[in-house]
Amino acid sequence: MTEKVKEPPVARKQQNGKNGQDAAFAMTRRDFMKTTALVGGAAAMAGGLPWLTREVAENAPGRVFAQSSASGYPLNKPESVIYSICLNCHTACSIKAKVQDGVMVKIDGNPFSPMNLLPHLPEDTPLTEAAKVDGKICPKGQAGVQIAYDPYRVRKVLKRAGKRGENKWVSIPFDQFIDEVVNGGDLFGEGHVDGLKDIYKLRDPELSKELAADSAAVASGEMSLDEFKQKHADHLDLLIDPDHPDLGPVNNQFVFMGGRVEHGRKELAKRFTYSSFGSVNFYLHTTICEQSHHIASKMMTGKTHFKPDFLNSEFVIFFGTGAFEANFGPTPMTELVTDGIARRNFKFAVIDPRLSKTAAKAWKWVPIKPGADGALAMGMIRWIIENERYDEAYLRAP
Repeated sequence: MTEKVKEPPVARKQQNGKNGQDAAFAMTRRDFMKTTALVGGAAAMAGGLPWLTREVAENAPGRVFAQSSASGYPLNKPESVIYSICLNCHTACSIKAKVQDGVMVKIDGNPFSPMNLLPHLPEDTPLTEAAKVDGKICPKGQAGVQIAYDPYRVRKVLKRAGKRGENKWVSIPFDQFIDEVVNGGDLFGEGHVDGLKDIYKLRDPELSKELAADSAAVASGEMSLDEFKQKHADHLDLLIDPDHPDLGPVNNQFVFMGGRVEHGRKELAKRFTYSSFGSVNFYLHTTICEQSHHIASKMMTGKTHFKPDFLNSEFVIFFGTGAFEANFGPTPMTELVTDGIARRNFKFAVIDPRLSKTAAKAWKWVPIKPGADGALAMGMIRWIIENERYDEAYLRAP
């Protein structure tokens, strides 16, 4: 015997009309307390994660339906949904932005994306039906509404209007910005500043290669600085400092420093900086973020990135990381792990000094001492080699 799930309580229309709230979004204190009690109960039940996820998987596999109340839920209609991509981290989850009266009011996961719903909706699902299904998205992704409407969001070109560090700014037209960047001038009342046209000095690609090679020879000791200056006497004005040729040409005084630049824009910016302008100074957020796992992956596998196959793996070790906290790609990773626990005999271990949320749900938690992770890793490698617990056929395969 199954019990029919009750519809969520319909919020009463505010009698005084304050804040202009819709009935669908207004909430009484009684309704609020009922809702928080439900959420609190769900949080308490989450302690038994394998049992809970198994029940969810069997009865509602990944589907979250935006139910309609008696007054009509306005955000489960296709005309209220805009499908897009979240850029609040480099996972780039697929999202559905819910809009009411031209204003974005809610962000959920895109149910068509395997990153945000497991299993995801077929591509031929009518939009009228897809609008009623919400995929998952992490709190950072849901905060996209706040980011979009943040009163301090920079939407215009800002120019320094005081001394460095005074935090004084003035907005300028985009055309003025382009003119000042290209042509330079006394931009800040502190004297002349070179523009891009002034530092774009080295334009011969063959000469650029020759200067770079000879500069490396000076650095390695194969060529003396005097020999370098004598050979390139006619071109020393192209260098930032002839006494330090390793600094490169004046072109290197142009620095491209971006934030989270997505693919397409990134390749265009790289092509302009490296190949067109001739500067080596190209920096994105990944220049200082993610380097540990990119470099380690490159040294081990020849590729800069890899992830475990959660769909088919029987056992995974989380070494100093986890699936249920701020990981790289928490939204798709979390459901892959919980789905494996619920649907098959998937186990994972966590090696971490801290009893994290992931460690609390793990098959085994190894609470190593801080700083001892390297010793543990080397010990594991030694044990595997000495006991021949490696896949020799796989390792010998070309």
